[in-house]
Amino acid sequence: CALIDLQGSGSIVRLSDAELAVLRDAVERRGLASTHYTRWLGQQGARDTARKVLGDIPLPDDLSLHRIGPDTPHEILAQLAHVALACGVLPPAGAVLRGQSRPGLGIVALDSAGRGVACAGAAAILHPDRPEGRRQCWWGMLATLPERRGARLSLLLGAMALLDMQARYGFTEAFTGIEPGNTASEAVCTRLGLVPEGTHVLNVVDPAQLPGGRMTK
Repeated sequence: CALIDLQGSGSIVRLSDAELAVLRDAVERRGLASTHYTRWLGQQGARDTARKVLGDIPLPDDLSLHRIGPDTPHEILAQLAHVALACGVLPPAGAVLRGQSRPGLGIVALDSAGRGVACAGAAAILHPDRPEGRRQCWWGMLATLPERRGARLSLLLGAMALLDMQARYGFTEAFTGIEPGNTASEAVCTRLGLVPEGTHVLNVVDPAQLPGGRMTK
């Protein structure tokens, strides 16, 4: 809880059922807000599926793809943030998406007017000294503006992010958290070959520092 006091939020990325119950009770007794997500994991099967997705799903002709990097113009990064926040998804810091502060990336699709319409991202989140720290990354931030849904952009950009994390940094596994009942996210993850792992992610927020009591969907 010291981390929550310092920065207003924090996450524990793998908990058993019993651990989840104990921790939720503890943080809520302190007046903190918590959100529980089911942990989904993608391994070799997900990467194989992602390659097939890239071959099967075309990018609409009026869109251009931009992979965020150290030299990406601020305006493009701002469009990624715009589409993510418009869909209720909080993006990581720009230095993470640029791969500067840790292994990480962002992908954004822009329309012909230069407006962001869909995005995805991934980043290292586990300490590299942990057994899975160099093979497993966080993946997600899938967001598409309502008027562009139906073109399977989240599926396409999600597949790209999954494969890019392996190509750039060597991560062979990716996990994400899905709030129970978010059937749209469950459908995308299922189509990409991710599966529920049987564990949980717990996000904890200090409502006094982050009004609303949550960081993201």
